[in-house]
Amino acid sequence: MKYTSAQLRAIQTIDNNLQIIACAGSGKTQVISRRIVEILRRGVQPGTIVAFTFTERAAAELKDRIQRLCMEEMKKDTGLAEMFVGTIHAYCLNLLQQPPVYKFLKYSLLTEVQQRLQIDRNSVKSGLTSAPLLKGGTLKRHLDSYLYQQILGVLGEGTVDMTQVPAGVKDAVAAYDRLCEAHRHLDYTTIIAAAIAELENNRALRDKVATQLNYLVVDEYQDVNPLQERLIENLHRIGANICVVGDDDQTVYQWRGSEVDNIIHFAERYPEVKRERLNENFRSSGGVWSGPHF
Repeated sequence: MKYTSAQLRAIQTIDNNLQIIACAGSGKTQVISRRIVEILRRGVQPGTIVAFTFTERAAAELKDRIQRLCMEEMKKDTGLAEMFVGTIHAYCLNLLQQPPVYKFLKYSLLTEVQQRLQIDRNSVKSGLTSAPLLKGGTLKRHLDSYLYQQILGVLGEGTVDMTQVPAGVKDAVAAYDRLCEAHRHLDYTTIIAAAIAELENNRALRDKVATQLNYLVVDEYQDVNPLQERLIENLHRIGANICVVGDDDQTVYQWRGSEVDNIIHFAERYPEVKRERLNENFRSSGGVWSGPHF
C-alpha cells in the first residue's frame, strides 16, 4: 500500500509520544495497524503493546489488520495473541482479575442493561428512590432508572464540583456503591475507577504493568472522558509510550462525559509529543459538477 508523507511520518514515529489528528476516511486504522507492525519489526514483544478501542467491533477490525500486515511484511504472526487490543473496560477487568490483585477475582461486570435491572429490582438499596429531584420528590422505579444511570455515570466519570451536588444525591450514590459491593458487581464506571485505585495504591501491580506495557495506542481519543484519561495518565507514568488518535472536530460519545480538550491540549500534558495530521479523506468521492445551470 502506498502511504502519504503524513501517514509515513506517523507510522515511523516510534520513540516519541505521538498525537495523530485524523479526519474521517483518512486511513487512520491502517496507519495505527502499520505503526504497530513497525514496532514489532523492531523486536518489541507483542505482549508489551496495548491498543484501546471504543468498541469490540473496532477491536476486531484492528486485530485483523495487524495480523494481515504481519503476515504480508514479516511472514509470521507469532505471539499476536499476547497483544491486548480491546476496550478500556476489558483491559481494566483483566488488571483486576489477575495477580497481584485478588479482591476482584469473583466480581462480575454489569452491562448497561444489567445495571438498570439491578437498580430497578433493588430500588431502595440502589438509592434510586431516595435520589432527590430539583422540583421536589424523588426518582421513581422504572420511570427514572435510566436517568439515575446517567447521574451515576456523570458523577463517576465526568469533571464535577462535588460541593455543588446535593447531599441526597451523594447518599444515593453511596447506597448504589454498597449494593454493588455486596453483590460483587462492577459497572462500566466502577471498573475503571477500581483499576485506577489499584494502579495508584498497589506497588506490586504497578511493577507488573511496568514490565508488561511499553506501548499504548488509544483510538477515538477525542471521546475519552476524565476518568479514562486518568487511567491513561497512570499508564504513561508507569512508563508507556503513548500514541493517541482522534478528530478534534468530532465527539461521538460526548454524552458519556468526553472532553475534546483531551486531544486539543494533549501535547501540553505529555512530554516529547510529535503531532501528525491526516487531512486527506480517501473514503468520500469528490464533488459532482453537473454543468452550468441557466
